[in-house]
Order: sequence, then structure tokens, then C-alpha cells
Amino acid sequence: MDIHEYQAKELFARYGIPVLPGIVATTDHEAESAADELGLPVVVKAQVHAGGRGKAGGVKIAHTAEEARLHANNMLGSTIVTHQTGPSGVPVEKVLITPAADIQHEYYLSIVLDGDIGAPVVIATRE
Repeated sequence: MDIHEYQAKELFARYGIPVLPGIVATTDHEAESAADELGLPVVVKAQVHAGGRGKAGGVKIAHTAEEARLHANNMLGSTIVTHQTGPSGVPVEKVLITPAADIQHEYYLSIVLDGDIGAPVVIATRE
């Protein structure tokens, strides 16, 4: 099952795991309104099934609502190409607007089904 970041955050929140608030936008004007609603600065994050979004231009900090609109405008309808997407990339149809956070530690967690052993495998790393 592939889910976007905003969907994972909704699941976490449903089970009491703390997450920053976020608003999904499908237009640049929705992104601008979301930035106004959440307070500044915000992060505009392309919602695609691929790691490495930041290095590919899919994660941008906005210090004004207008800047959030411009970042969203540049991302929406574009194609993100990362080492996980291959050269054809994946289209950006939605962006997540979320408050910027002072990140102390960052961890990555994945649960995948291993077909050979018929069980889930948990992968956790700091990189």
C-alpha cells in the first residue's frame, strides 16, 4: 500500500501519535490560504510516492503566504524525478502545507511485506 505523507499523518493522528497540522492543496490559491491559516513560516511539500523529494525541488520553505503560493504553483503539474522514480518521474497533483519545525532528530520508518518469507519487515534509519 502506498500512501502519501498527508495520509500517514491522518492515520497517526487518529491513533494519538502527535503530528504537526497540515492542509492539502490542489491549487496555488489553496496553498496560499493554507499558509495564512496555519501561520508562517510553512513548508510546501509535493505529495508523491518517492523519497528524495527535497533534493528534487519538492520541499520548499515559505516565509510568506505569497511565497507558499509561488512554490505550490511551481510544483503542481510538474514532474518530480528522484532516484526512486526513474527518469520519467512522477506528477505532482497535491501539495501539503505544514508549519515549519525546528527538527532536532529525523528518522525514517518503513514497513514492507517480504514475499519470500510472507511477513512484514520493519526498516528504521536515521538516514
